[in-house]
Amino acid sequence: MNNLAMIVTASLILIVVAALLRHNYVKQRYERQMAGLSWLQSMKRLLSHIQQHRGLSNGYLNGSMDLLAEIQSLQVQVSRDISDICQVGEWVEKSERWQNINQHWARLAGNFRHNEMENNLLQHNKLIQSVLFLIDDMALHHGLLSLKIQGDKPFYLLWRDLLSASEFIGQARAVGTGVAAKGECDSISRIKLNYLCKKVSENTDSVWSQLRTDQQCIDATNELLDCVKRQIILDQVSMPASQFFDLASKALNGLHDQYDQLIEEVRWQLKR
Repeated sequence: MNNLAMIVTASLILIVVAALLRHNYVKQRYERQMAGLSWLQSMKRLLSHIQQHRGLSNGYLNGSMDLLAEIQSLQVQVSRDISDICQVGEWVEKSERWQNINQHWARLAGNFRHNEMENNLLQHNKLIQSVLFLIDDMALHHGLLSLKIQGDKPFYLLWRDLLSASEFIGQARAVGTGVAAKGECDSISRIKLNYLCKKVSENTDSVWSQLRTDQQCIDATNELLDCVKRQIILDQVSMPASQFFDLASKALNGLHDQYDQLIEEVRWQLKR
């Protein structure tokens, strides 16, 4: 009986220990994933403001000097975004990619007024690509790639598609704002805008085939594409740079809103 009692006691202890280990694992995974979702939101805010900086700075370099005050305000906001990202947790401070992003942004923000137009766009595009890669690094480290939504759809594919579609709109906004500021569309800008409009159509169609349809977002995107074709890809452009920037921003912000809604849905699922 003593041996049997010892076996039973040992078995119970093993069961309790296994249950505690399982509980701790689930708790740590939950906390890690919740931190990852917070980073998805804060990194998207940073991404959004750098995208805005790209568009406005391209307009400024093409002659719209009135955009400078808004650009300077954005630079202050990006500094806040960087601080917010650092406050989510310690992981990001250990990322070499994050350190490179900070250094790249500091150079770009400090020198954009003396930069050439093409290089300004190129450097912004590279910086934004680095932020997108950082989001992928973070998601892998925080267990976000295993999450699903709306039945069996991988969560990470949906947020990647939204960010990809919004980046094509962001690039079109930047090029179009520069064209409007300059007052004319040269052949290189025309080729870029035609390509970007094609990619915007393809990527937004893919997004809306997977997510619940947001008619306002669809209408805003169609309005942007129509504007580019009718008012921007012209030898002489009369549309103010700020007006085109705002029109494109409406379409881009619609996709970013869907991105935020998607994250909130996943956060709610994890809390259940």
